[in-house]
Amino acid sequence: ILQKNFKKVYKGLFRVEINMFEIHVSPYCLEVKVDNDHIDIHDTTLREGEQTPGVVFTLEDKLRIAEMLFEVGVDRVEAGFPASSEFEKRAVKQIAKEFDDKRVFGFARAVRRDVDEVINCDCGGILLSFPPSDIHLKYKLRMDRKEYLDKAISIVEYIKSHGLKIVYSAEDASRTEYDWLLKVFRSVKEAGADICRIADTVGCITPTAMNYLVRRLISDVGCDIEVHCHNDHGLALANSLAAFEAGAVGISTAVLGLGERTGIAATEELILALHNFYGVKKFKVQLLTELCQLVSRIAKFKIWPTKPVVGQNAFTHYSGIHQDGVIKNPIVYESYPPELVGGRRRILLGGVTGRAAVKLKLKELGIEDVNDELIAKITEKVKEASYNRKSALTDEELLELLEDLGVNIRGDAP
Repeated sequence: ILQKNFKKVYKGLFRVEINMFEIHVSPYCLEVKVDNDHIDIHDTTLREGEQTPGVVFTLEDKLRIAEMLFEVGVDRVEAGFPASSEFEKRAVKQIAKEFDDKRVFGFARAVRRDVDEVINCDCGGILLSFPPSDIHLKYKLRMDRKEYLDKAISIVEYIKSHGLKIVYSAEDASRTEYDWLLKVFRSVKEAGADICRIADTVGCITPTAMNYLVRRLISDVGCDIEVHCHNDHGLALANSLAAFEAGAVGISTAVLGLGERTGIAATEELILALHNFYGVKKFKVQLLTELCQLVSRIAKFKIWPTKPVVGQNAFTHYSGIHQDGVIKNPIVYESYPPELVGGRRRILLGGVTGRAAVKLKLKELGIEDVNDELIAKITEKVKEASYNRKSALTDEELLELLEDLGVNIRGDAP
């Protein structure tokens, strides 16, 4: 898509400008041909995200998160599992009423009662989860392939007769024998499914294999493919991007990567990757930090400091070498500026700090005209104090250290 324009305009250079921000990606990204010109994000924070141990959303929580998700620009919101409780039923119905119902989906198993509950919530679509893998057929569903296929076709036809858009999610698809998976997808597509989803339920596929599987299914079935990638091997985002490059039209995500066990592909990480690497500009990336902080606060789920995109350390520079480079020009150690995602840059002083960072921090505190000899002395004292505390120094601790050294921190006349 816009990758092609980047390469044409910059002739192989790695600098691209998006929304007035410079994005400095690897030039090799532009050498990879990506023909996919459409991608929808199916966000399931309100359903899969609530399967995170300890996370519970009230109706007000769900409405606020859904509002923010649509503001960011996600295409579909999976509002919940109506058949699971009376509360879920009310919540999904209210969300569908509050927002454009065509963008609000409900979750259901291949059970008539589940499906009826979604229909009664006036959702625009249904996420129908039905696992075809032999593991699930034998140990969970206790049915054979013929029984499975008959039920799959019947339930899809029933849903279609009620006018809902159908995402047919083949749970554990990544562990399903190919010819059987192909038969399932062909059958449900013919019955009326709009999208066939590959669910990597236990996060057990590699990006190369995911790319292969998506390409082959698109070719053999001729249907729209979506993916839902779990993070058990830390590959949820990589597998999602591999699917996109192979032609998938939809990717299932959750904010902060919330979900069962190790979670799924993170909404904010996928949006940023699509924006920076592929030029997908349909999402408001500048709201990503606000979105994640909202979900973190509501879910009482701490954002890990090293979390990509929105973690406290994402734009924090601590090493003297890195600090010096960033002070000279941020692109030395940042491929995109923090302002792009609504974040901010931090320079912390500690055990590996350099003199350039100390000088900058003093300037931020309004302390200037400090000679190089004193800067060097302050730097050594900062390192010593950091090692003693086993932590970086706060501004208050730095000011105390400066006072101990006799540095004029108030700007008083000598």
